Amino acid sequence: MRIAIVGLVATLSVALSSCSAGSKSARVDGAAEAEKIATLESEWSDMFGAKNLDGISALLAKDSVLIMPGAAPIVGIENIRRATRTMMESDDEVAWKSDYAKVAPSGDMAYDYGTATTILADGSVVEGYYLVVWIREDDTWKIAADMFN
Repeated sequence: MRIAIVGLVATLSVALSSCSAGSKSARVDGAAEAEKIATLESEWSDMFGAKNLDGISALLAKDSVLIMPGAAPIVGIENIRRATRTMMESDDEVAWKSDYAKVAPSGDMAYDYGTATTILADGSVVEGYYLVVWIREDDTWKIAADMFN
């Protein structure tokens, strides 16, 4: 799984670099936008811990997709809400933190990846990783795709 994520990150890096080709928009401050992405990830993690389903749903792009281990892709806000509600009903505690964010020079697409920690009901700890693709929708960063292991 780690190799697949590394390959996907490399592919996204190339895709993000080419997003500015032919773009007439002004360059964005990539570092500032990457910090916004990291802040959104932190807020999202906090919302998950607080079981704030409406707050999380507000972060989703119209055609968002969620890819979880052992499951078919879950597409669309309502379907992702249902899956998220089910995850929130467990006794597991989940939190995550962005380790790196990259924003396209055009400022219309980004990705970040990071580390997730799950404390299971029995107290055991599971470490994992995630990758999120972000897009600009109505001048706001929205989650286009979320994948974790």
